[in-house]
Amino acid sequence: MNSNHKEERNSPMKTTAHLFSMIAAIVLITACLSCTKSDDEITKDTYGIILKGYTAMRIDPMIFSGIVSELNKGTSVQILERSRGKSWVGKSNGYWYKIKTKEGLTGWVFAQNISIYSSKSKDSMNRIINQFMDSERAQAKQYLIGKWWSTNEFGDFTDHCIELYDSGKYKSYLKGNEDRPIVGTYKLDFNKNEIIFSGGTSFKSNLDLAKRGNDYIIKKSMKDFELRFTKISIETSPEPELKDPGRKKPAGGGDENKAQ
Repeated sequence: MNSNHKEERNSPMKTTAHLFSMIAAIVLITACLSCTKSDDEITKDTYGIILKGYTAMRIDPMIFSGIVSELNKGTSVQILERSRGKSWVGKSNGYWYKIKTKEGLTGWVFAQNISIYSSKSKDSMNRIINQFMDSERAQAKQYLIGKWWSTNEFGDFTDHCIELYDSGKYKSYLKGNEDRPIVGTYKLDFNKNEIIFSGGTSFKSNLDLAKRGNDYIIKKSMKDFELRFTKISIETSPEPELKDPGRKKPAGGGDENKAQ
């Protein structure tokens, strides 16, 4: 396996990701018939939806403040107040919002990590959250479909391949063992930001899933190195047949240092 795989990347991946982003926006607008977007007036009926996994809720409205908790994508919170002025976090300029979780924790999150709504109906908020999470799953799944090959810290291809299918099936194998793959079903867990594999993998682990703009990164921190995957093609080999789909094997186990 060599670097010529990089030339096989296909622009439709980004086009599809942009399309799903537009669809997600339309879905949220439709769901808001009884729930209006509001960034101005903060009332007891102002709520927010956390947009990114592992969003830091901080003690004070500043990037270097201590972290109270980390929030999952799709978490609903009550908005208590907004910072007086905007501030810069990286390349983004926006307000900070003081929030309260259903557990009673309070803290501040930056504007880029939260979407603000005004609603007197919890059912309306629940519908928006469900629509948001459904569109996120659909967008992520569409992006992930294809063939991914492992790379090292220098970007060189190594020994592991994972093929993901629209049906929710996957195929995992080592270089040279394409005819003896590990197969099963996968699911996206946005609470843990993971891709979970039902039947195990050649690298003996699940994978972390991170979103960067409209793109997704799949990787795993091992004991002595970080295992990353690069999408080499939107095409896959024939979809595997699952002989016993009801029987699930753990994805972990084994010596993680063997995966390279």
